[in-house]
Amino acid sequence: MSLLSLEALLARLETWDEDRLARLLRLRPDLLAPSPQDLTTLAVRVGSEASIRTHLQRLDAATLGAAVTLARAAAQAPDLAQADPGQEPDPAAVEALHAAGLFFSEIGSAQSLATPARLPHIIDSLTAHLPELAGTLAADSAPRPSPASASAAVIENASLAAITELLDDVAELLALLAASPATTLRTGGVGMRELRRIAAASARWGPPVSSSSARGRTSAGTLGALTGTDASVGEIGWLLELTAACGLIELADGQSWSPGRFAQQWGAAARQHQHQLLVSGWLLAPRAPMLLRGPHPSSRIAPTLGLDRQRGDAEQLRRALLETARGLIEEPSGPEGQLYALNLPEDDLPGPDALTGALPRRLAARRPLLSARVMHLLPWLMREAERLGLFAVGTLSTAGDALLEGSLPREAVRQDPAPSAGARWRPGLSRLAERLASTMPAQVDTILVQSDLTAIATGALSPDSAAALADFAQREGHGAVPTFRFSPESLHRGLTRGWTGAGMLTWLESHSLTEVPAALRTQVEDAARTWRGVQIGEAGAWLRVTDADQRAAMLAHPVLDGLGLQVLAEDILICRAPVKAMEQALTEAGFNTARHTEAEPESHRREPAGTSAEHTASWALETSPWEQSPVRITSAEPGEQDENLLRATAAALRQAGRAAPSSSSDSAATQDVIGTLRSALAGRRELTLIRVSPQGSTHRLTGVPTGMNAGRVRIRVRDDQGDATVMLHRIAAVEETTSQETPPQGGSMQASAEHPGNLEESNG
Repeated sequence: MSLLSLEALLARLETWDEDRLARLLRLRPDLLAPSPQDLTTLAVRVGSEASIRTHLQRLDAATLGAAVTLARAAAQAPDLAQADPGQEPDPAAVEALHAAGLFFSEIGSAQSLATPARLPHIIDSLTAHLPELAGTLAADSAPRPSPASASAAVIENASLAAITELLDDVAELLALLAASPATTLRTGGVGMRELRRIAAASARWGPPVSSSSARGRTSAGTLGALTGTDASVGEIGWLLELTAACGLIELADGQSWSPGRFAQQWGAAARQHQHQLLVSGWLLAPRAPMLLRGPHPSSRIAPTLGLDRQRGDAEQLRRALLETARGLIEEPSGPEGQLYALNLPEDDLPGPDALTGALPRRLAARRPLLSARVMHLLPWLMREAERLGLFAVGTLSTAGDALLEGSLPREAVRQDPAPSAGARWRPGLSRLAERLASTMPAQVDTILVQSDLTAIATGALSPDSAAALADFAQREGHGAVPTFRFSPESLHRGLTRGWTGAGMLTWLESHSLTEVPAALRTQVEDAARTWRGVQIGEAGAWLRVTDADQRAAMLAHPVLDGLGLQVLAEDILICRAPVKAMEQALTEAGFNTARHTEAEPESHRREPAGTSAEHTASWALETSPWEQSPVRITSAEPGEQDENLLRATAAALRQAGRAAPSSSSDSAATQDVIGTLRSALAGRRELTLIRVSPQGSTHRLTGVPTGMNAGRVRIRVRDDQGDATVMLHRIAAVEETTSQETPPQGGSMQASAEHPGNLEESNG
């Protein structure tokens, strides 16, 4: 086994034909950003630390285990034959590593392999700082689901209950923010004090008023804590993150979050489309974790909606979690098995057993490095998926299965001439909406008004009925069948929102299956008599119709239905539509019209989005509202590139060959500054830095790096054995020297490539 310098690595790539080069680019798409101009540039990228680390993240446990074995052989034995025979890697894994440019057969020897010089150091660094990898690489690569703990009906009911409660929670939050927006901190994000304020203003999350109230009970859909506790504050944070990821709330003037225009359309949409948008926003959001717990003495939580929670690979994590679950379900023992067990304690931070079962073990086998890095996030991602109804009772629900069943494969996404971030999920989201439309219970418009001044819904209320009761009644408790209480305060609120006493009684009489009690009638009449205020409203046009028969005909005409015609006075009607639209509708219906005065300019009103099947695609986001984040990662995955582009690039590389002596690619070997410094730091090798001063002049500094941290590197200078500190952004290039002089041992040599400790300023 030998370590390849840049020249040796380039020599091996020169022997590869177009097919092998195209396969290399397919397996490591980061090599194409930007497209390499010659084989010299390609060789630099193939051997660079950044590219090698990126590809190692994609390997499964078997292939990564082979890389670890071969890398250790490179550092400890001259060839593979001297390595432990019991640890010889699988030939298929070695071939995959060879195709990716991580290991090469030595020229003239089939028994020995060569690898880029930095690979052993990278492997040692990863295994040292991720000790859990050892257990993952040695474990069974095909864990099986455990026996099911619930029937299919229980799983379906749990999923639908979670979806119903989530939709109610989002509607409640939007109503709270419409009344009082969430104020941001000066440093950005919504702080814990503001979350507590929002929770206290809600009967859904605020402190319970009595022990008999349902508001004090534990809700299975939330974080598992009693309403009114700090954990319910975390629930507000999760909902804020989710609604912002869907575009339902917007940041106004950089100071507060409040519902946008889209929120009104969402409130009028069918429940399956409401859920479709929430899932779409969650899938694409570069945020993790979105779900919060209440404050704990030993934890510090970043503000909600702050940039601290940006994570460019969040979408990739969610996709990996869902696809791994789908793979387990499709196995013979999967459909009726339990995939995971979630254990998030109410009053403490989650422990190592927060997420157990076949799902996390299979994910670790598929993507061991990715899983090890984000293991602390997986329980929260799983709880988020449960809140969305995609998982329930330890397995994938029918909603989650519909989402994955309809999602496009990578090949279909590549054929899209202009694929968006949401292109892959769009068909699956449509199928999810169709599945929910057929499985969710029908919405109702009826209630049972009781003598204790409460009303109980007979099922999940329609948006119109829920909005009406939200105007002049106070909701109590959680769940799909809520209870509403009438009080002087709630009735006065209804009057401020445009209701009249007679209007509220009429609505109750037409929607209640029981007679309206006399006590409630008296309370409504008293509220209307004692309320003082000026009623205002919005209208697009007004009409004066003196003939009573003509008024009745207009109100009953089907062409005018939906324009919002209302009787304002004996001969005055108003409507929501603008004057021009109203005039056209009246002409079509056969009524003569006359303009009273010059009308106001027609406003650009956004009509509520449809809720029928043909409008399903409109509720799937193409990109996340967070897409413009500076930390958004858009790197491609293997197999997602255009095959024609790969072959054209491979042909161009073969034709270009290595860079000419005068080419700018000569300096390509020095472009991997961080990787070269890390490698030299770990091996205590001497190198030369080309440093640029603020005035633009350059000079060379030769020595052995002894520490790197906080954007600076400390180097033991060769000539005077003194220490110099250089800012990384001032380093134009790095060149390794032939001298392998080892500096004297001292405190400055205790820094390593990954944990160098504190780096203090020194000479220069």
